[in-house]
Amino acid sequence: MKKLVIAVAIIAAGIGGVSYANYVATQEVRTEVDKQLALVTEQTGATFKYTELSASVISKSVEIINMEVTSPEGDNVAHIQSIELTGYETDKVSPYTSLDVKSFQFNKDFVAKLPADTNTMLASASYDLHSSLDYDENSGDSDIVIKLDAKDIVSFNMDVGLANSKALMDASLAINKTQQEADNESFSYEQQLQEQTLIMQAISKLEPRSMNFVLNDQGDLKALLESELKKQGMTLEQMQMMVEQQLQQAPVTPEIAQAIIGFVKGLNSFSVSAKLPEGKTMIEVNQQIMMLMGQPEELVKFINLEVKGS
Repeated sequence: MKKLVIAVAIIAAGIGGVSYANYVATQEVRTEVDKQLALVTEQTGATFKYTELSASVISKSVEIINMEVTSPEGDNVAHIQSIELTGYETDKVSPYTSLDVKSFQFNKDFVAKLPADTNTMLASASYDLHSSLDYDENSGDSDIVIKLDAKDIVSFNMDVGLANSKALMDASLAINKTQQEADNESFSYEQQLQEQTLIMQAISKLEPRSMNFVLNDQGDLKALLESELKKQGMTLEQMQMMVEQQLQQAPVTPEIAQAIIGFVKGLNSFSVSAKLPEGKTMIEVNQQIMMLMGQPEELVKFINLEVKGS
């Protein structure tokens, strides 16, 4: 019986310790978030208010609930249900980092004041955003995922696999550290140029390994496309016919042409995937692609291109 009591006491102490650590982390994070939001307000004039913020030391996550964005004039601009950041570390690139934004939506009055040529369907939609980075420091491999969902209209997913990305991660970390140390001090033009040069040099070393893009109808993709075509004085049927005519002269394989036509007519799903050769930088891959632009069959083989549409 005593052993059971001791075990329960240990578990309770552990839970209490984690809860206290989470409480301390939340207070520290709240201070930092408020500081950053105040800086953005100073730069843009817009204000950002939220009702709740929490942090977890176990999952290394921060979540902001119910954020309201207000313009410099005091008008409501947008509402965000939640923002969650997981795995982020200030002193290193985490093996896994993700950002999730749920239900970002512009205020109706704000949308009404946008330029007349603004697409009201997209401007009025509610958006979910997910982005993540898987990074292996030992191998230098990384995988970047971005998912954007305009609810009930259309969704877009992108997945990019990279090799030799350590230089880019190190450069990004160094720049972030420099900016944090500088605090509110403005950077000189020379410092900004040095940072841009550092990033460009790191990007030139990247080796793209895989790329996947997927566009899916979520209900109103056809209506969205028709509204945009109407502005140009064109119907959906006219656009479909024009695409078919252009593909007859385009340097693409019959399979890719058929996939594009299938999507244009069906407007359900369109996907593009490629597996690129190992050991070639992004610049080298681009150069080879340019050389093969007039040879569609060879280009498809070079990057293992697959296109699907329905």
